[in-house]
Amino acid sequence: LTQKERWDLPDDANDSAGDGDGKIRKFHFTHPEEGPLGTVYLDLHPREGKYGHAAHFTVRCGCALRSSPSDEPFSDSSSNSSSFSSRGAQEYQLPIVALVCNLSPAEGSPDGHNAGLLSHSEVETLLHEFGHALHSLLGRTHFQHLAGTRAAMDFIEVPSHVMENYAWDPAFLKLIGRHYRSGEELDDATIARVVRGRFAFKSLEATNQVLYSEFDQALFGPPPANGGDRLDTTKLFAELHKSHHVPYAEGTHWHTKFGHLVTYGAGYYGYLYSQVFAADVWSTVLAPSSSQDEEAGGRRSSSSSMGRSGGMKLWNEVLRHGGARDPNVMLKNVLGRETTSPGMTGFSDELRWR
Repeated sequence: LTQKERWDLPDDANDSAGDGDGKIRKFHFTHPEEGPLGTVYLDLHPREGKYGHAAHFTVRCGCALRSSPSDEPFSDSSSNSSSFSSRGAQEYQLPIVALVCNLSPAEGSPDGHNAGLLSHSEVETLLHEFGHALHSLLGRTHFQHLAGTRAAMDFIEVPSHVMENYAWDPAFLKLIGRHYRSGEELDDATIARVVRGRFAFKSLEATNQVLYSEFDQALFGPPPANGGDRLDTTKLFAELHKSHHVPYAEGTHWHTKFGHLVTYGAGYYGYLYSQVFAADVWSTVLAPSSSQDEEAGGRRSSSSSMGRSGGMKLWNEVLRHGGARDPNVMLKNVLGRETTSPGMTGFSDELRWR
């Protein structure tokens, strides 16, 4: 974005402050059949006074627009993409999305290279937030308050967790894993070691998420049984750690900086809950395989993870509908079976990882 297009610069900023420096980038997305899809702003690197975390923000939701009172609304009950096409008879308000992160900045190196080198965890974070962006960008619902991530609180993290898998997918890592100077590809042995370590502490991570979820429910649930009107949150947080056998640092107040307790109030359990369905969608739709790929660290083979068919199915059966369709129906349609079936083993496989 040029300086004139930037809203976050002081009036006396010099002309080079926002012109071609890559700090904020604007992308218009289109599809050969759907037409224009929407706009995504990428604000990926830190600067003074900026929001300090990583998040997806919907600047404008998508929705159907009637050119006259007699126009029929879109039907959200159909998976037919032509009903929702931006090139259809009705006008559609295209979504505008912003991804705001604080990834490692692109700094000039002594040899003149301008390298923005991300850690692997930063790549995973970016993919997670981009999953939210796709949910907002690819939704085609009648009402804007049901568009994209305006969905059930315990379902909205499914697309973002699905996208995280690509950070651990051998085919994807092979695609992006190149030396920034020489162009040399990341070798298979290194990729295998990276993938192999993904689930080393998965059970502990899941236990932590259960702990945080219980803490969230206690804060926003019924008042204490003793009838008191005050809750000692630090004491409660410590007790939950002890009951779950998770180490606790006495004299600390970590929960006071846990922002999700506000934004997810009484719904934080959905973060872990969504991981269960995301693992099933990944292993069933995007990277299906009947055999384990030992060279890829024991995970399912990623031979189809970069294919188009699985992505289109996820778009048409889940992302397109935002919050306008029951999550249970969307999951059944995208998986081709009930979510409670014995075949739903993606997440449990991850917990059993050794």
